[in-house]
Amino acid sequence: MIDAAGTDGDEGSLAGALAAIRREIPPALLADPGGRRVLDVARTLPAALARRPTGFELRLSGPASADLFVGAVPRASDGRALLAWARRAELTELARGLEAWRSGFGWLAWYAKHMGLGFDATTEGRRVPPCVYLTPLGADDDGPVEVPTNAFHASPRGLVAALAALSGSPPEPRAIEDVERLLAVLPPFAEIFCAGAMISRATARAPRLVIRRLRPDGIGAVLVALGQGEAAEHLVPVAAELRERGARLALSLDVGAAASAAAGVEAHAGRHWTEGSPEGWAPVLDALVARGLAEPDRAEAATGLPGARGPDGPVFGIGHVKIAADAAGLRPAKLYLGVVRAAAAVAARGEFALARGAE
Repeated sequence: MIDAAGTDGDEGSLAGALAAIRREIPPALLADPGGRRVLDVARTLPAALARRPTGFELRLSGPASADLFVGAVPRASDGRALLAWARRAELTELARGLEAWRSGFGWLAWYAKHMGLGFDATTEGRRVPPCVYLTPLGADDDGPVEVPTNAFHASPRGLVAALAALSGSPPEPRAIEDVERLLAVLPPFAEIFCAGAMISRATARAPRLVIRRLRPDGIGAVLVALGQGEAAEHLVPVAAELRERGARLALSLDVGAAASAAAGVEAHAGRHWTEGSPEGWAPVLDALVARGLAEPDRAEAATGLPGARGPDGPVFGIGHVKIAADAAGLRPAKLYLGVVRAAAAVAARGEFALARGAE
């Protein structure tokens, strides 16, 4: 087993970059064995994925472990590496979808912009397939959703069918109905900016949608319209409190007959995460601590994350925190740490060590 700091043997995989990145994450947020398991997953992935933003889903309560997120633009060079990896991993449906996307034909090529993959790194042993996430072409609509340029809004049936194909299952009619119902109740300027197939989970047939630019009342309206009123009762008050503290809100939920009973509110604060600034996060994290959804030492560690490491080095930024709930109540919060220019971490290992010695 390669040690947690990483060795030269990691350089042919994503672990070559993440070994240095992992050392910069405070132990309160990511400690062994959680950190080791992240590197175990990264060693199975191509180094080319370090060219795009990389992410860690960190727990703000409980074991200091993480899941791993990576992304690729399928028609770019990193998409070629991702396709080769999918073939080696015998992920047939994913490889087939990437092949079509890279060819420039089919729904994915015409409607989707970017692919993200989420890997379970919280358990030992054989890894399950990743969760797959898509982002739409034409996002950031400036007009009402009735006249969107967001490609997912324009093709809800195609979205459900594409996600079903990636999970190796037929599209579910109820999921199509739910997406259409959701679009009908979305307030102006809200939009689906991410859709996923949870192919590693029991809810694989239920597409996961993330809708941004929602106010608390909009979150409640969408959840009630899709039959998740009990989750709304728990989430809307938290969403209102976080908005009062400067957060921007998004809603994450599954649709279809196989949908999870849980939904989640995502809170974004301060400047965009790619700037690496903790500005605006302290009030949001303090509110989660007060509600018992985050541990105080985790919140403090999050606001002290490294930020930017020089003009050409990696940048660490908080993407969002997520609070999930179902009929039973609220669940502990999770924090999503994004890293830009992760590949630069390999060359900067010496500088990282000097910086830590000076602190």
